[in-house]
Amino acid sequence: MAIENENQGADAISEEELFRQMAEAVVDGDDEIIEELANRVLELNIDPYTAIVEGLTKGMSIVSDMYENGKAFVPNLMVSAGAMYEGLDILSPYLKSDSTNKPSKIIIGTVEGDVHDIGKNLVKTMMTAAGFDMIDLGSDVPLSSFVSSARDQKADAISMSTLMTTTMPGMEKVIEQLKEEGLRDSLLVMVGGAPINADYAAKIGADATRDDASAATEWLKGAIVELPDADLRWSEKQISLNKVKYKEELAKKGTVEAVDIGLETAKAIIEEFESVGVKTKESMTHADRTVSAMSDKKVDRLPVYPLACGVLRKFAPVTYKEYATNEDAFVQSAYLGSKYLDLDMFVGLIDLSITSADLGCGVKFPEEDTPSSEGHLEDYEKIEVPEVKEGTRAYELIKATKLAKAKLNSELATPMVGFHEGPLLTLTQLMGASRVLGDMNTNPDVVLKAVDKCADYVAEVSRAFFEEDACDALCIDNLWSNNVIMGQDDYWKFDGQFVYNKHVPVFKEYNQPYIIHNCADAVHYDIQISKFGTALYSYAYYPSGKGKGSYSYDELIPKYGKTCCMMGEVDPIQFLDNSPEGIQKIRNDTESNLRGAIQALKENGFQSKYVMSTGCEIPPGAPLDTSKAMVDVVKELGPELQKMIG
Repeated sequence: MAIENENQGADAISEEELFRQMAEAVVDGDDEIIEELANRVLELNIDPYTAIVEGLTKGMSIVSDMYENGKAFVPNLMVSAGAMYEGLDILSPYLKSDSTNKPSKIIIGTVEGDVHDIGKNLVKTMMTAAGFDMIDLGSDVPLSSFVSSARDQKADAISMSTLMTTTMPGMEKVIEQLKEEGLRDSLLVMVGGAPINADYAAKIGADATRDDASAATEWLKGAIVELPDADLRWSEKQISLNKVKYKEELAKKGTVEAVDIGLETAKAIIEEFESVGVKTKESMTHADRTVSAMSDKKVDRLPVYPLACGVLRKFAPVTYKEYATNEDAFVQSAYLGSKYLDLDMFVGLIDLSITSADLGCGVKFPEEDTPSSEGHLEDYEKIEVPEVKEGTRAYELIKATKLAKAKLNSELATPMVGFHEGPLLTLTQLMGASRVLGDMNTNPDVVLKAVDKCADYVAEVSRAFFEEDACDALCIDNLWSNNVIMGQDDYWKFDGQFVYNKHVPVFKEYNQPYIIHNCADAVHYDIQISKFGTALYSYAYYPSGKGKGSYSYDELIPKYGKTCCMMGEVDPIQFLDNSPEGIQKIRNDTESNLRGAIQALKENGFQSKYVMSTGCEIPPGAPLDTSKAMVDVVKELGPELQKMIG
């Protein structure tokens, strides 16, 4: 757009018209126009605060409404946010200092181990537009940094986000650190992200979670006015009193957490197995049952595999770093976990940075948590596609998977499913998700070339898996098919077409089923199942997102059952709670899912096209008796319920 003066003198533009043009420039994401308009505000001695509220914020509100109504997507929001921040940078230094009306300070970041920052950036943008002073710590934030930043800033709230179930426990640790230092009552704590729900937020002691950025902003606007005066909340006297208040609670918590719950539950399961063995002799092997379900043939019961990957290392026992870097540790974890839990398959998911690491980004290896990408590339043009050979993470994964397959097949008749990342997921890990999604609007040709390179490497990794006969099947994480993040056309343009043209043909060449894992909450299923010809789809279901396209088995089986075997959807976060009540909830939810899926199969003329699973990976710090509870329910009830189909 161009600045409109309505044929008047350059300085004759009305404030109302100037603000309208600012709002329009934010909607358009036009940095240059915003710069001109913001400087015009200063030249005309217009109150900068009024310009921010009536121009920048109003424009961002328009885009936010479009986003909520499905008329704009994350890349649009990012471009608009960039324009808004451009204006804020120019106008903010000229705001009048009024100690009685300072904006509330909010610490925001994605927790350690998770480099995904889309959700965090959306919340930051909405809250900035609402007038909050956002202190952005970025992604993969060390847990102690939330606490130290809150203390240094005398913050009013902390907002933590995560996309990965494996990093969720870090949120609780931050809250515990706040208690230890007497700071918990000094501020509000919000948590968010696709896998977070109200029960989990309450369990870890957060003040709130909301389903989207707009709702989070509205909640905070209301809650923050109820806080006591900051001078009281942050006084040394009050902090000292709060330390005493939480001392007993933390002492009890510390006693419990001194126990390695994963290791202790693994020992108990091993002891029971060695004394009792497999309680029920089943009529089908794990491999036969899984293959039959994918082909919709008769089975004795539906297959079951909670997405217990890294958590199974406690059976070995080894650290997560060993599981991720040592092939013997990986094999033992897969074998012993499959043996003692009597799983119908094992998926060799280590982390989501295998392919991106080979293309140039760094990897952080915690001892007891999932590895994550770090040190993103600065320049798309510097992406170089290597050979899949000794020294690459992909090659090491293929070797380890092949060894695990041999052991699981021969000793347990259990199928080994390999795992790695798809093209767009690889690029977002390599360059940073927010940057890539923003560049889709501002520099699409560069992004397309980069995705093309990533697709070449992803295809070669899959080819190497098949050439080595390293797995019984291969699962690909094609994460960004999400109708909240991007529209169907953009998903096809920036990922789908590359999967379809470069990756799926490799599976066809080797006569292998195309398998997807996607823990997004509103998937472009028509592309990822119907277009790709996907044979098995591991999905997540978020009830709060049902209106935006998060679907359960009762909708997925009728629509896609002829093409695809669905695999989901029990909430993996429940698996952190192995109290008697927590175990019973898992049993109840598993039974409900099992009965419902079998009924849906029967009503739609299917025999078995469903695998009982969790919607995403079980966190690596979880106990193991929770996974056992899910498996046990399917084994106990599955055979009798299967007779409903006949």
